[in-house]
Amino acid sequence: MKFPMFHRLPITMLVLVSMACVSACGRKVREDLDYDYDVIQTWELPELQYGEIVQFESVFWEPDDTGSLRKLICEDQIVSGRTVLEIGTGSGLLAILCAQNNADKVVATDINPAAVANARYNAAMLQVDPLIDFRKVDKASPGGFSVIKPGERFDLILSNPPWEDGSVARPADHAFYDPGFALMDSILDGLPKHLNPGGRCLLAYGHRPAIERLLVEAKKRGYPLKILDDRKLGDLQKDFLPGMLVEVRLPQDQDF
Repeated sequence: MKFPMFHRLPITMLVLVSMACVSACGRKVREDLDYDYDVIQTWELPELQYGEIVQFESVFWEPDDTGSLRKLICEDQIVSGRTVLEIGTGSGLLAILCAQNNADKVVATDINPAAVANARYNAAMLQVDPLIDFRKVDKASPGGFSVIKPGERFDLILSNPPWEDGSVARPADHAFYDPGFALMDSILDGLPKHLNPGGRCLLAYGHRPAIERLLVEAKKRGYPLKILDDRKLGDLQKDFLPGMLVEVRLPQDQDF
């Protein structure tokens, strides 16, 4: 796996640089952000209107996972004027792109405390943090909607969930493993309560068994499901990149 522009340095070093710049500009240093994590690299992406994404230690992000989602957000403007929930925000990139592309409301969640700190930091540095509500999921209640209020609904629910059934030994493992696919099931089960009529749930997977399971579980619940990809699932290897985008809707929904 290739990563551009590799850096590994304490976030405190970035803070010192930021403090010098802020002092010169006469502005106050942000005291509400968590600077306890190392930075493993930074990303410059064409979809960002300005700035770059910083990636903290133990926060995973692979750019090929969500290319199709980023295109829908930035080019097709699917979030403009709509309410958005991102489940598993990681570095915060998708939530930030939603905010930059005129989403009406953005809620972003993650179970990894490093990811929540990372996403908040990136949103603050890119000056969109007032537009995003970041929420940390309690490991004792890891469901997809565990930090979403009863009756809180969204036009779009986005996620690049963990792809494989496996054990979680540390917070970073939540990016890779969904034990028993409990997160997948909780997302599907929560859609009737949290997806607006006409809304769309867009899930990005690069693991063929996970998509095959998703097809079965959506059908059990009577959900219309569409693979938004020209590739044929049966032709792909067990693990593949770029990830495949799957759209799930509620029954009898109309396009919006």
